[in-house]
This record gives sequence, structure tokens and C-alpha cells, in this order.
Amino acid sequence: MNLNLREIEYILTIAREGSITKAAQKLYVAQPSLSQTLKKVESEFSVSLFTRIKGRLKLTPEGEVFVKSAQEIERILEDLENTFSHLSKAESGKLTVGVPYLLGTLVAACIIPVYRERFPQIDLQLVESSSTELEQLLMDGAIDVCVIPLPFKFNAFPHHMFLQSRMVLLASRNNEIKKQCYRKNPHDRFSYVDITRLSNAPFIIGHQGQRIRTINETIFKKARITPRIVMTSRNQETIKRMVANDIGYTFIPEHYLEIFGSFDYLDCYYLEPDVDFAWKVVVAYYNDNHISTTMKHFLDITDDYFQKQWVEAHPSQA
Repeated sequence: MNLNLREIEYILTIAREGSITKAAQKLYVAQPSLSQTLKKVESEFSVSLFTRIKGRLKLTPEGEVFVKSAQEIERILEDLENTFSHLSKAESGKLTVGVPYLLGTLVAACIIPVYRERFPQIDLQLVESSSTELEQLLMDGAIDVCVIPLPFKFNAFPHHMFLQSRMVLLASRNNEIKKQCYRKNPHDRFSYVDITRLSNAPFIIGHQGQRIRTINETIFKKARITPRIVMTSRNQETIKRMVANDIGYTFIPEHYLEIFGSFDYLDCYYLEPDVDFAWKVVVAYYNDNHISTTMKHFLDITDDYFQKQWVEAHPSQA
């Protein structure tokens, strides 16, 4: 069977007009060409679609079945066109966003409300998981985009920047290293410390597989220190409380100080550039050539957020 949409349109027009001559005029095609199309379709299906009664073409029972099916095909195509039109205008559709546990609070507070306000008809779903699991979900097509800290574990996914921050050493107010802290610039938010003095010091870090743990371990390696890992936890609030109770130190991105509530009861210190880690969070997606409209609008919003954060961190360069 080799039936195309043009032939369906021709047959439906003949049925509506009741005449090949009138249908040819309506379609702006030659009458012989339209007659040939009708014969071709009838030959392919081995049926007669029309019979002539009092000079007018009437549908045969087979013709009525054909027209009913053809009209259904037209309706499906119209619905498909409307769906694509709505998607292109972000009037409908679905977007599934993956976020790590630690960043879910930030995305839920700063990005999701903006997206919902601008595109209320979009079905926006949030999936929370570890960074490693989110990468797998992205490769499996289970999520459309994910907000994730670098470095990637599996693929070098295409991505947009979302956050960038230096790391800070978090310590209790009773810590001993404060005796060795020093100022480099009077306008700096925190003092600096030489973390090479923290070899064998107690540290609390994240679980295996968490990016925050990978970053802590990278700093240890850069500083050439071997600390004592006294506790591990997936929960940043839990780690923060243990640090406050003088159980150990930890490294966190400075941006977390704005995300996760008060840190006033803790001491924070900057690291020297040679041992610091540039904490970068990106919005990643699987394929640069297939970005849906719903994804594009999400990327636009996160781009705006990154630009705002960058300007606030570099006012002199804005």
C-alpha cells in the first residue's frame, strides 16, 4: 500500500464536492490528474469508492469507510500540529529536572518558582538523587536536564554554567587553627589559613560518590595532607552541626553559606589559590542538537541566575 496525504486530501475533496470537476477546481489541479489519482487509490485497495447517481458522485459503502478513516487521519495530524505549536510556545509539555540532594533547596527556591510563573502550563517534575545517579538518569533519558557539580563521572555532557564558587574551610568556634589565620586583603570576607598544617586533623566529609566528597579529597591531595576522616554523612546540615560541636573540619563551597541557613556560629577560612578548588555547578543535558523548547526556557532562567551571581561576585567587572 502506497497511500500519501495528498491522495487522501484529493479523495476527501471529491467526496465533499460530489464531482471530480468541482474538486479539481477546488484543489487547483487538472481534472485528468485527479481522475488518475482516484483510479490509483481504488486500484490499490481493489474497491470502488464512488458511484454516480443522477450525475453526482456518491460514496459506496467502501468509500464511506475510506472517508471516515481519512477524516480520522486528518484529525490526528491536526492534533499533532497543535501539540507542536503549543510546545514551541511553551504552552504545554513536560520537563523533568534532576537535582542533587544538596542543591535541591537552591533550585526549588530560586529557579522553580520563576519557571512556574512564566510557564504555568508546563508539567515540571523534580527528581532528587546523587550526582552519579543523575548522570545515569540523563544518559537513560529518564530526566531532561540536571543541575550537577563538576566534574562529570561518565560523559562530558553539554552544559551551561549555573554556579561558581571558591571553597572555604568550615571550623568550630573553638578551633585551634584560628591562631594561625591571616588577612590578605582588608575587604576579604574571611581570613586565610594554611591547610598544609592540617595533616592528621579530624575531618567530616560526604559519602563515596558525592561530588562534595570528591572535592574534599581533591583539596587534600593538592595540599598533600592526610587527615583523619572521623565521620561521613550525606546531609550537609548534619556535617555542619558536627563541625559546630568541634568533631572535625570540612570544606564547603562558599555559596553554600547563602543556601543552607545560618553559619554565624562557625568559623570560615579561605584557602590559598594553589590548594583551592573552583566549585562549579552546571545545568547539563544529553544532546546539544536536541533541546526542546521547555529545556531552552529552563536554561534561559538558569543562565540569568548565573549572570546575576557573577555580577554580584565581580561588581568591578560588571
